[in-house]
Amino acid sequence: MSNKYVSIITVITILVLLLLTTNKISQKVFLFLFIPLAIAMLILGFLELKKTLKNKENIDLHASEIKTELKNRIKTK
Repeated sequence: MSNKYVSIITVITILVLLLLTTNKISQKVFLFLFIPLAIAMLILGFLELKKTLKNKENIDLHASEIKTELKNRIKTK
């Protein structure tokens, strides 16, 4: 769900930046649009980090599975 919002914010930010570079909007309008988008991206990133840290046990388990699989591949070659 978070990825959807990040994609939308990214597209809007790129559009706003293009409008600024083509002089379709002023710098004040750019800042008025860009600052809330940047804050929203920061909040989403913080929430994603918080969710990731809660699932640290799953990450460690998955990492150990990948290590074991890589070691087995190296041994067979």
